[in-house]
Amino acid sequence: MDNNQNYKTFVVAIASSDGYNIDVHFGRAETFYIYRFFIDEWIFIEKRELKPVCQNGKHSISQMQESVKIFSDCKYIAASKIGAGASSTIRALGIIPIELPGDINEALEKIFSYEEIQNLFIN
Repeated sequence: MDNNQNYKTFVVAIASSDGYNIDVHFGRAETFYIYRFFIDEWIFIEKRELKPVCQNGKHSISQMQESVKIFSDCKYIAASKIGAGASSTIRALGIIPIELPGDINEALEKIFSYEEIQNLFIN
């Protein structure tokens, strides 16, 4: 039996100012680093640029919904902080928001561990 058949692949968007740390609030992020987990490793896919949805502490729900759609291929979005409005908008699209400030590589390993734990309850 091919072990790769049982492996799930998934995509994560990371809010980061420098590509090394999760150090940006979701609503203020201009750059998201996109990673795919596939067969035991994280693969950097691309950077996605967008206009921050939070302007002077305010944002429109329609603008938030449009911004979140850019992540429709992602299973997780990680940022240093994610407000309640953004979190509910993200969840409404079936994406899991995670507040996980710190080193990107460490965060990706934590997300993988979380994914593994979730899969224990699905099977």
